Amino acid sequence: MAPAPGTESWSRSPRVAAGPTPQGLHFTLYGKTDVGLIREHNEDDFLVADLSAASGPLAGEEEVSGSVSDRGLGLAVCDGMGGAAAGEVASHMAVETLFDVLRGDGPPKDRDGFARRLVDSVEEAGARIFLSAKKDRARRGMGTTATVAGLVDKVLFVGQVGDSRCYIMRNGRLSLITKDQSLVNQLIEAGQLTEAEAEAFEHSNIILQALGTTQQVAVDLTFVELRRGDRVLLCSDGLSGLVHDEAIQEEMACVGPLPQLADRLIALANAGGGHDNVTCIIADFDGDALEPPEEGAVPFYQQYPLPRGDDQRATAGPTLPHVVKSMVPRAMPGQRPAIREASDPPGPVSFSWSTAASVLALFGLAAAITIVSAGRRVTTTTAAIAPPAPAYADAQIPVQVKVRAALDSGELYVNGRSYGPLRLDQAILLRLLPGSYHFEAREIDGTRVGKDVVVEPGLPTEVVLIPPTD
Repeated sequence: MAPAPGTESWSRSPRVAAGPTPQGLHFTLYGKTDVGLIREHNEDDFLVADLSAASGPLAGEEEVSGSVSDRGLGLAVCDGMGGAAAGEVASHMAVETLFDVLRGDGPPKDRDGFARRLVDSVEEAGARIFLSAKKDRARRGMGTTATVAGLVDKVLFVGQVGDSRCYIMRNGRLSLITKDQSLVNQLIEAGQLTEAEAEAFEHSNIILQALGTTQQVAVDLTFVELRRGDRVLLCSDGLSGLVHDEAIQEEMACVGPLPQLADRLIALANAGGGHDNVTCIIADFDGDALEPPEEGAVPFYQQYPLPRGDDQRATAGPTLPHVVKSMVPRAMPGQRPAIREASDPPGPVSFSWSTAASVLALFGLAAAITIVSAGRRVTTTTAAIAPPAPAYADAQIPVQVKVRAALDSGELYVNGRSYGPLRLDQAILLRLLPGSYHFEAREIDGTRVGKDVVVEPGLPTEVVLIPPTD
């Protein structure tokens, strides 16, 4: 049976070995960073790199076009923290390390090889920053977020640590394909905080992990198969934290030239207060190697279950395991509050820190270490940032979940996040970690059909959403 539009069938698994990158896969990309209106210096950094080039990353703030090589492309946004110059050091170290490891000694053997290389690059960057901070007392506590996108064989992999973001524009709709690793996002997903309350939440600056603040990090690895005409945006929270997703979508759809689009997005962030550094990378993909998008289909957050292999990178000291987490995605565009003008007073908050503390305990974060720097706070922990899961040995192994709905049309939501359109008698196939989930089908006319399901380790699950009969 054919999968719903916008989804992958298991017969077209991303694990199929990748041959040489097809001819006719073209890119145009541009990156820019801005200090904003408040900060004295810029702690953001970014990477735009043709991984076949031995000369190093491409020049920043310069539009570049070309064809994707068999080594692929590397893009990254890093938002540093640490006070004084330490944040700048951390983000710059991350960018240099990401390029070195992503490029490797040659083209990747297959998609798994490239995905593993991307995870390795993020882990290595975190380890180097941590060791540097440990040796230099002046740099203690420095760290950086990292959202890293790598393209090979038409598949875009994204590794996430922190709260910088990756979006894709397809069929005129902007889709968020990463998930913020932040306290506020955890509280929203736990049902302890609404989107409206989140805007005024006093601890919204707390993120759950960053490169360099601990010896190891858990990289959230996702993937999307690109389609002809896709436009990709990577950005720091200096943009996404101040500009409504709908406003970003409007600019992404209306402004063609990438340098002009980057300027417009940065201007919107500064108009919203400009209290943080702002960084964005925009990339357009086209060519005969990419299939045209299906009508109405949109990309969505989807975990890539990376296996451990015999060729795993050797590391100095303790082995840092590859951890792939299925973190429940955040709300899609249109569900976040609009930009607040600088003169607007903060709205009322019906949420207390005592509630937040109880939720932190629920997620195993009560004993977390908090590092405060330059008004930004990182809560680091070894607890998995994932849906509540049974304490089985294989609780970190994704499970196949098939979702069907007896609806003529609609959209599937899992724990409040869209997973694409639904069609009558067509299944959506997902991979989710064991745990408790709320599945909901929403039709345009307002009809909603929901079901709470426990996904058990190693047990493929089928979810059928049927409207109640009168």
